[in-house]
Amino acid sequence: MRMQVFSILFILICSVMGCAMLQEVPLIEIPASRLTCDRIPEIVDGDLKTVGTFAAQGSIKKEFVGSIVKGVSQPLQYQRRVEGSLKTETLIKLDIPSYIKYVEVYPASTIRNLALDVGIKRPNQKLSFEAVEDKRGIKVEGTLPVRFKVEREIHHLRLTANALEDPENVRHDDEERKMWIPLKGAAIREVKFYGR
Repeated sequence: MRMQVFSILFILICSVMGCAMLQEVPLIEIPASRLTCDRIPEIVDGDLKTVGTFAAQGSIKKEFVGSIVKGVSQPLQYQRRVEGSLKTETLIKLDIPSYIKYVEVYPASTIRNLALDVGIKRPNQKLSFEAVEDKRGIKVEGTLPVRFKVEREIHHLRLTANALEDPENVRHDDEERKMWIPLKGAAIREVKFYGR
């Protein structure tokens, strides 16, 4: 008798769990037609062969700087500073607010300090963003996709990253012992969204 009760209970539990698993909505890739990105449209066009680049504005200035303390000349010190901004960003918008389980970023270059923020605009409110904590501020190298857990309803996705140095276009001023290294944006092949 005990064995029959145990068997019935086991079958009942398995059938309830099976029904729950069948009712769970499968994840799908959000079609590129539902995504827009005004600054870098190539990253949401659905084509892994196209590449979009963050717009960078600025350069890194390197120079030797001396100082005088209490009338005594101090040794020259090497200084490096950013002129402009090291931060680059772009905004991707979904056509309607949607539950997104995760986002995959397909890099085409090194991406430094990559961070994602998600936003949703409530009626009569300003657009505000929340940080995606998964892999926040990572350095991406190579071309394999990187997956970020989002797990919430969103309407906008903001990607930020640090600009990269462009050593091929360095400008020198040998008389003043200065150099300027222009900044260039990181490159992405595609950003894919997965949800229900």
